[in-house]
Amino acid sequence: MRKIAGLLSILALLFAAVPGFAASKKVLKSTLKGSRVVGPIKLLGPDHYSFAKYKAQNHLPTALQNLIAKQQQGPQYHNCTGLITLPCFNSWFITGYRNSVYSYSMLGHSPQAGGNSTLPNVLIPLEVQLIGPDNVTVLYDFDPKAPQDLGLSDASIAAQGPMWNSASYPGGGGLAPDTGQFTDTTIRASFNGVKASNWHVTLGTPMAPKNPYAAQLFFNNGDWACINGELPPCTSFPVVSIDTMSNIFEQILGPANENSPSTELPIILTDYVTAFIGFSQNCCVLGFHAAQQGKEGPNAVLVWTWATWIPQSVQNPFGQFGLDTFVLTHEVSELYHDPFVQTTGTLISPWVDGSAQFGQGNLETGDAIEAMNAADSIFTLNLNTTGGMYTYHEQNEALLPWFTRNPKAPQQGPGPGVYSWPNTNTLNNGHPCPSQDFVYGEGPAGFVFDDGSPTGQCH
Repeated sequence: MRKIAGLLSILALLFAAVPGFAASKKVLKSTLKGSRVVGPIKLLGPDHYSFAKYKAQNHLPTALQNLIAKQQQGPQYHNCTGLITLPCFNSWFITGYRNSVYSYSMLGHSPQAGGNSTLPNVLIPLEVQLIGPDNVTVLYDFDPKAPQDLGLSDASIAAQGPMWNSASYPGGGGLAPDTGQFTDTTIRASFNGVKASNWHVTLGTPMAPKNPYAAQLFFNNGDWACINGELPPCTSFPVVSIDTMSNIFEQILGPANENSPSTELPIILTDYVTAFIGFSQNCCVLGFHAAQQGKEGPNAVLVWTWATWIPQSVQNPFGQFGLDTFVLTHEVSELYHDPFVQTTGTLISPWVDGSAQFGQGNLETGDAIEAMNAADSIFTLNLNTTGGMYTYHEQNEALLPWFTRNPKAPQQGPGPGVYSWPNTNTLNNGHPCPSQDFVYGEGPAGFVFDDGSPTGQCH
């Protein structure tokens, strides 16, 4: 199922053998100034659709966005030019009854041309220490490098899991079984009937960061709080400010630390950390992906992501949502399909035009499914690790045909179409029709059940 050769050397490279991990950890503190959070924080749920602008962040200047839009013009499936960034290609499709053109960029080289695009990446485990009201005592220490499930760290289990290692997926509904990394097989499924058989977009062996990082967050500064508003230690559970975390991430990626090149993909991993939105005091965000100006010049684009990892051995306030690799598979899949977080041009229209108002209109493959029940949103995968067999919880992802609104793509054969991966039944027309109109899922890709009739009929 998974390639075991070289695993121990990879883990040693990540967490022991390099000088950076032999040295003392680099402690970072937020440069933002604030005050205690007063009162309870509203729990809207994990990665709620109203947090869309925080979950996919475009920090690119207008000139660079225009350059990307210009590069998207031309024939379908052509490689990016004029950018300093990860390997990428551009294409477009027709959306909605208005026949508008939706152009996009994705990671990897042209699926029609074939070949493998390897994405250099650095896995950055970030320890988060929550300091109490005395400004001294560490009340909580969430460390993705500390032993957790199976006696292994979050970072170790992640590196041994389906993001970087090959696994077999069953396919179904017209999609053939496939073997490979999770996100590689997902984007391959998105281009079924278009891709060359040898086309792959893979993550390279994860590199170690230059330093081991720890962030110190202060209760009195509003960096963190108990979600029910009580004084710590929390009888509910602690949550952190997304503004504080973003400030820490900026420091990590900046010139004083990683000095991240635009040709590498930084993946920041935290343990248990969930973020609330400060101005509205709503919770919780478990990860996001972002695009920003790179250091190499006006046409450089740095794309990166943050994902939290909730170990199976701790109490999860969100049920099965967010367990182990759930958020990581969500964010990296979205980064593959929407690396520059498109904000210009035509937005994707709903399946039934005018039937619902959506919070976002870009190719966010995880948002379409994450709010569904566990049977639809989670795909479990058993893999062997150095600590024993482990059950990974991947998030099912929407495929490109779901967004293109092409329910009977010729390359997929007869039937309702295949819109999701690895569970090819998550997004189809087999769900029971409700007694009233509703949206199942969230974002522009959610199921829309609305024909204007009082009872509602499924579409």
